[in-house]
Amino acid sequence: MDKVVMDSTEHEDELGAISTQFRIPMWVKLLTSFIGLTLLGFCVGYIWFFLNSEPRLPSPKDLSITSLFIFSISSLIIVWVPWANLGVKITKIGGIEFKDIVEEQASEHAEEISDLIDRIELLESQIRQSDSLISFVEQADEPELRKELLRFLQAYSQWSFSPSRTKAWGSKQAGFTSLGKYETSFIRLTLQKMVAEDILVTRISKKGNTLYRVPQA
Repeated sequence: MDKVVMDSTEHEDELGAISTQFRIPMWVKLLTSFIGLTLLGFCVGYIWFFLNSEPRLPSPKDLSITSLFIFSISSLIIVWVPWANLGVKITKIGGIEFKDIVEEQASEHAEEISDLIDRIELLESQIRQSDSLISFVEQADEPELRKELLRFLQAYSQWSFSPSRTKAWGSKQAGFTSLGKYETSFIRLTLQKMVAEDILVTRISKKGNTLYRVPQA
């Protein structure tokens, strides 16, 4: 009998089975809920805008709005289902650490978020192009903004910046307060044009955001 218990224990040690209850932190739930509800609102808003716009924008199918909608619903379900109460366990087997699995999943999620951000940026560009008044005003302001962005990114060439941080942080720096008067979407669109013209380069952050900077010599 003792031998059976010993064998069982040794086998369990060999597998390195360590089970812990799967509990999602509240801050993760709240953050995911905010992002999920924002994306859901975006999907509904775009469909409404698409049905009532002239000329027609790209169809929801072309921009994978359905996939975005399903992704949002799924994320809300995942974070709010009481997995611990249902007895769901996370297990470590041998040399495979749960931490490694989480890091791999985080990397995959960052790529998915980056793809979603690209689609939203494309949609935003399409919407802005359909508004002739906004387009006219921005065309007039674009040369000045381009100069300011290039001057700012050259001054802080050791870093990369997202459009939102360019406005929020950049406008607080001496000599660059004028960046605060531009919409983040306009800054993003201008940065994208500068990348297309090989004036700037981009990289993806760990959170999946597109960051812009001047090319390094």
